[in-house]
Order: sequence, then structure tokens, then C-alpha cells
Amino acid sequence: MSRVNVKFHIDKVKDLGSFIEIEAIDKTGKIGKKKLLKQCNQYLNLFNVLQSDLISKSYSDLLNK
Repeated sequence: MSRVNVKFHIDKVKDLGSFIEIEAIDKTGKIGKKKLLKQCNQYLNLFNVLQSDLISKSYSDLLNK
């Protein structure tokens, strides 16, 4: 399942906790949104990340609650 176009960002943020970001990149425009989403979902499943665990806010937004 190795993907050259997928990056992982693992962060530990003071007062918030630990986070993982899975970023699928289409530099050439040849992969398409559907396949990029599929790639991300494969890793979410592999790491047992639930949909309820996903957030769409930035760290600064979460800190400013």
C-alpha cells in the first residue's frame, strides 16, 4: 500500500494532545479527488481512526475555543 504521493504529519500540541494528518497530494492533476480520498481512507482504516475522531479545525482554532 506504499504511496509516493501520501505524506503523514504527526504532531503533539500542548494543551490539545496528539494528532495525525494524512495528506494525499496530486501534483500532476492525474490522480483525481476520488482516488486521493480513497488513499486517505485506506490509511484511516489501517490506523483504526474513526470518522468521529476527525476534525476540520486548525490547532489555533481549537486552542481559542
